[in-house]
Amino acid sequence: NAPTVQGALETAVKAICGEDVRVHGAGRTDAGVHARGQVAHCDIAKHFPPGRFRDGLNAHLRPNPIGVLAADIVPDDFEARFSATKRHYLYRITNTRANLALDIGRVWRVPRALDADAMHKAAQRLLGKHDFTTFRDTECQAKSPDKTLHQL
Repeated sequence: NAPTVQGALETAVKAICGEDVRVHGAGRTDAGVHARGQVAHCDIAKHFPPGRFRDGLNAHLRPNPIGVLAADIVPDDFEARFSATKRHYLYRITNTRANLALDIGRVWRVPRALDADAMHKAAQRLLGKHDFTTFRDTECQAKSPDKTLHQL
């Protein structure tokens, strides 16, 4: 019962195409998490010159904090969720005693000194292929719980 990126995109598509469509995202983010470079797709009948569909979506997305960076025609078998080959996550820690201003809700503030070298060394032990069964949702539809961490 809350506004969603998917809902805003579907409303924007309807405004410029006149079509009720379902927008399919490559994955979901948790509440309060910000996505950069999120990929989504929808099937529309109307053809647009290059850049026009993107610009139309952005015009109808205002004032939502959502921006469409690109919109391309893709092969019929493309499915944003299942065609994704990688995901990148960025977790930010600000190591400062000062209160946050612009980064509130986007950064974890740790006011005491951190040993970045020790943190990096420990993180390297997590690299490689691992079974993430423990972290899967009961309705997870991924083919396998095995995921590979390439960089940390």
